[in-house]
Amino acid sequence: SYKDQRELDMLPEKIEKLESEQSKLVAETTDPDFYQQDKAAINKTMDRLREIEKELGLAYQRWEELE
Repeated sequence: SYKDQRELDMLPEKIEKLESEQSKLVAETTDPDFYQQDKAAINKTMDRLREIEKELGLAYQRWEELE
């Protein structure tokens, strides 16, 4: 259907944005100063990384379903 095709067309851009954000956050966590922050900031970053991982998994799964 048109709706499914539109969703399929938009998935690569969504995945690219998520992967870009993931790369940025991973780079932040590899900085030695990252763990010198307060615990809340560290937890927020780590939570976002886990969230991105879930979103990417769902996006890839959906891409496979739509193809």
